[in-house]
Amino acid sequence: MSARSGRTGLRTRAAVIATAAVATAGLGVGVGAAPASASVHRGVAGCFAWSWGDGNTSVTVYWHNRCKTTHKLKIKYSLSWTYKTYSATVKANGKGHKKFQTASIVSITDAGRA
Repeated sequence: MSARSGRTGLRTRAAVIATAAVATAGLGVGVGAAPASASVHRGVAGCFAWSWGDGNTSVTVYWHNRCKTTHKLKIKYSLSWTYKTYSATVKANGKGHKKFQTASIVSITDAGRA
């Protein structure tokens, strides 16, 4: 075995080890990033197009007022045994979001012109 082929073999082994390390690190990044059953809920309520995704500890609702006038948005959510309502006044073509900790979304409605 020549000295050159010995160095080539060492380089090849180093490249394989480095590739395996990068692949393993990449797997670690994806683990726990999103639950397997996570789903995105989308819909329209009056002037509002909305969406929210199932989260582990929180839920963020995103909305877009598609009308040419200012409207009120109402989000009803559940905190274990009680229901609460979040309201927002959204300008024409306005967008926004709200993060709810440990909550479940019950309904999203357009409460009419502001």
